[in-house]
Amino acid sequence: MDREKMYYKLINFFKELSAVPRNSKHEDKIAEYLCDFAKQRNLWYRKDEHNNVLIKKKASLGYESKDTILFQAHTDMVCVKTEDSNHDFSKDPIEIIEQDEILKAKDTSLGADDGIGVAFLMLLLDEEDLKLPRIECLFTTEEEIGMNGARDFDYSDIEARYLINLDGEEENTAIVGCAGGISIEYTREDEIREYLGKRAFTLDISGLYGGHSGVDIDKGRINSNYLAARLLKEIKDIEIISWKGGTKDNAIANRTSVIFATATDNPIDYMNNIIENLDITDEDAGMLVSVHENKKKAKFMSISNKNSIDVLKLILNLKQDVIEWSKDVRGLVETSGNIGVVNISDGKIKIIESLRSSIDSKKDSVKDYNNEIAKSLGFKISEYGAYPGWKYNKNSKLEKIYIEAYKANHNGNNPIICAIHAGVECGMIFEKLPYLDMISLGPDVEDVHTVNETLYLKSCKTLLNTLLDMIKNLV
Repeated sequence: MDREKMYYKLINFFKELSAVPRNSKHEDKIAEYLCDFAKQRNLWYRKDEHNNVLIKKKASLGYESKDTILFQAHTDMVCVKTEDSNHDFSKDPIEIIEQDEILKAKDTSLGADDGIGVAFLMLLLDEEDLKLPRIECLFTTEEEIGMNGARDFDYSDIEARYLINLDGEEENTAIVGCAGGISIEYTREDEIREYLGKRAFTLDISGLYGGHSGVDIDKGRINSNYLAARLLKEIKDIEIISWKGGTKDNAIANRTSVIFATATDNPIDYMNNIIENLDITDEDAGMLVSVHENKKKAKFMSISNKNSIDVLKLILNLKQDVIEWSKDVRGLVETSGNIGVVNISDGKIKIIESLRSSIDSKKDSVKDYNNEIAKSLGFKISEYGAYPGWKYNKNSKLEKIYIEAYKANHNGNNPIICAIHAGVECGMIFEKLPYLDMISLGPDVEDVHTVNETLYLKSCKTLLNTLLDMIKNLV
């Protein structure tokens, strides 16, 4: 077994994949490509209606009694291009630029997320001289838009005891757990009326850093929707006219604008004490808070003072931000909430919160608590986008074997072992196959989902050596 030749074959497989269209929801061609790949090598395969493909390879002679290993990667990619590019992702191959041990694409995303993972699986299936137990390679679809392929796949003929996912983005890091999540929408429709004896003001909050509501929730960044509710609570006679805050439930809201009515002359005076005592991180140092009167004679209609206070009560009483830290993994957020979107217009109120937890029962407990508050205030509740968590297994054999293999290929240095407060496909698979011992690995990939996406080839070679040593030690 010549590992150098295997490395070059790995990169060639990735380059071949780059000629096959594989935008999310359009994975039919890559599925056909993988089925043809299996046929040419007389390998068992199954393709489902979602274009997921499972390929199995028999054990090498003498390895028939060893535990089966499942390898998994997703076939779809995020397709982005420069404004002046004429690239057609439905038919044009990705034009790869190779220089100084890196791969990039000309004017488009590269698709190393997760094309390089797919290439690793193809290599293991193709290599005849590699001594392996029975292996199963699962190629899933629509990971980038909700992990739909992993969710909908029929796992009934999976025989593996171990899963190695190859969708990581840092070669020195192994992911060993992730959060599950759900989005909850609270809605209510209130009567609106012309406010009397009051003036209209606009509260603007901007300049906040925002970020991902999973991996950035522990960084102490201010949520502009929550801050707006804290400030407006100081205006006792408030009547809300409109509210526009945040754009996505899974993003920390960084801009909020609220038009409200009050008889108070200078509402900002009631807010200053809160503003001056905020614990502001360096990232949020550019925060701007302003209140100005709307002197144009536009005819605004507001919801009542009581209903406005209901809105503020809901926003302020929903459990959110970091709710609980993990007891198993130091520094890992276990449970969190994020009020990503608040919209109020013409009396129609919509508030969306994203909940995450690595323990599903704790996520459900927070959800039930929040929903009871919303019900008591007369809000309707709808839930969507649920995905399961992957609880860290502190007794993982696979993790121990990975650490040994990593150290052997990194001069005795230890890898980073972490769980993440975001969703990955391992969570979907763990829900269906909770007995699996799992780990997620990958080479160094930067700026994914952008035209600057970069794959570092040296890390591919090192990961290959680590992976091969892992397999050897497992069997």
